[in-house]
Amino acid sequence: MEREDAKKLFRKLAASYPNWKVDKGIAEIWIEELEEADAEHAWANTKEHIRESKFAPTIADIVKPNARIDADREIERTRQYLKEQEEREKSTVPPPWVEEGIDKKVWIKREMAKAKERLK
Repeated sequence: MEREDAKKLFRKLAASYPNWKVDKGIAEIWIEELEEADAEHAWANTKEHIRESKFAPTIADIVKPNARIDADREIERTRQYLKEQEEREKSTVPPPWVEEGIDKKVWIKREMAKAKERLK
């Protein structure tokens, strides 16, 4: 995350938790840690924390991977994979469910279950 974005995120947290006791030293530590964080995950975690908790977060609460973003990315990869399989189905190469001798719906459910397992 860029330094200015880290400062902006920290200011949002400080404004959201007016009773949070922070000083210049604490702010600098937070900004240094935020600079190392993935911006998309940090902003998502910040928004979720503000909506869900009346207590100020820790650095770990904000810089951790965001499960919703990871899940959305996995869903998009799965959609792309299924789209590629549909395109393959239209070609002369038989789709994987035909190659395996199973129903298309059964195969899709199995692939979705595999995707969910990868998220754990």
